[in-house]
Amino acid sequence: MDEHKGIGVNMLPPPLNDRNFDEQNQHWRSVRVYYEDTDFTGMVYHANYLKYFERGRSDHLRDAGVSHQDLLNRPDPAAFTIIKVDLDFKNAAQVEDELWIRTRYLGLKGPRILFEQACLRGADVIATANIIAVTIHATGGARKPIPEIVELLKPVIFRQSES
Repeated sequence: MDEHKGIGVNMLPPPLNDRNFDEQNQHWRSVRVYYEDTDFTGMVYHANYLKYFERGRSDHLRDAGVSHQDLLNRPDPAAFTIIKVDLDFKNAAQVEDELWIRTRYLGLKGPRILFEQACLRGADVIATANIIAVTIHATGGARKPIPEIVELLKPVIFRQSES
C-alpha cells in the first residue's frame, strides 16, 4: 500500500472533520517529541512509537464514539487487547519534532480488529505498524466483538481513494 496516499507534501494532515477524520476516514493525531521520549542519541527511543500508536488508536476509537471507560462500565465489562504488532522503522524522529499519527481502521476479520498506522513528520514516514486487536472480557478471556461497537466503527472504516 502506498504510504503517502492521502498525504500532501505541504499539507499534513489533510482537511479533517470535527472528529479528526479526513475524507478517507483516516484519523489524525499530533504528537510532540519531548526530551523524555529520546535515548542518549537524541532520537526517539524505539518503544515510544508503540505509545504514540496506542494514543492514535485510543483517540480514533474515542472520536468514533467508543469509550474504553464505557466498555468497562457495561453489565458485561469488556476491553481491547493487542495480539499482534508488526512495526517497521523507516526514519528517526528527534526532540521537538511534531509528528502525526495516522490511524486507519481496516475492519474486522472474525474476532480480530485490524488497524494500520503511520507515524509521519511532514511527508516523511518515520514508522508504520499493522496492529491486530481483539475484544476481551474484563477477566481477560477472548469474546466476540460487541455489536454496538461494530456499528460505531462501520462509518469510520478506511476508504482508499480511487486516485
